[in-house]
Amino acid sequence: MIYEKTKSLLLDKYPNYSPLWDIAEREAGESWKGEFSTHIERVFGPNGENGLKEAVDGYAEFCTEAIRAQIFFEKHSRYQATNYDEVLQQCYHSVDYMDRRYLPGQFLSHYVWPHHRQMLRSFVNDFLPKISAEVSRFYEVGVGCGMYSLKTLEAIPQASGIGFDISDFALNFTMRVVESHGFGGRYEIQNRDIIASPVEPPCDFVVSQEVLEHLEDPPSFIEALRSMTREGGYGYITAAINAGHTDHIYLYRSPQEVESQITEAGWTVMDSHVESNYPDKPEQLRPTVAGFLVRNR
Repeated sequence: MIYEKTKSLLLDKYPNYSPLWDIAEREAGESWKGEFSTHIERVFGPNGENGLKEAVDGYAEFCTEAIRAQIFFEKHSRYQATNYDEVLQQCYHSVDYMDRRYLPGQFLSHYVWPHHRQMLRSFVNDFLPKISAEVSRFYEVGVGCGMYSLKTLEAIPQASGIGFDISDFALNFTMRVVESHGFGGRYEIQNRDIIASPVEPPCDFVVSQEVLEHLEDPPSFIEALRSMTREGGYGYITAAINAGHTDHIYLYRSPQEVESQITEAGWTVMDSHVESNYPDKPEQLRPTVAGFLVRNR
């Protein structure tokens, strides 16, 4: 199984990062390992052993970077980055940062990090079934590694989608993920700033997963998400809270703060889900993700 090969590479080179994989195995079981294997093989497998090394190396560097940024946050009560333009150049327009660290690492983190894994499960098992019958066109804004577009395409077979991002590296990786699973005919990508260049026509469902904390002005972005969604349409909006990372700018201190910005922008919250990592830490130092299923009405 590809999963076993991938984990063996991790154990050989980065044994300190293996305990979370053991926890995920125990909690999620064989079906999780099978799904993980399928995704790893399709996205990274075409390059053989080098592809798996790419995935493991990227994941390890992604983890190391997150740990260092979290230590800084806990020491200074703020994130390192404050300027979006600087982050844009150092991160989203950098091949070293995006292709070698951020995107492979983020892809694997959706299966391994407890709070990422549980948020993805909630999206697929709890939220998408509530709206799938009403969705034929969806947009994802800030595609990252493409995992949420992939899961939407898998769960809603009648839907087609467009992924928007300001990083060509993220867009190309996302298309690689989507095409490797046979959904290329139902998906396209666009490099676009949705605030500067509003999107038409409106969609049935918009996804924005852990984008808000990367911005200087999240409320304007949340309003732009609503403007690109039809009346009565849906959204899935999440944000990282008290979570240090190199490219995080806006510091949310609670899920309630995120929810307030969402409702002030005109969305109605239908459901929500919150997950945290490091449960032994004080709440104000605990990396957390809050997700909201919302409606434009």
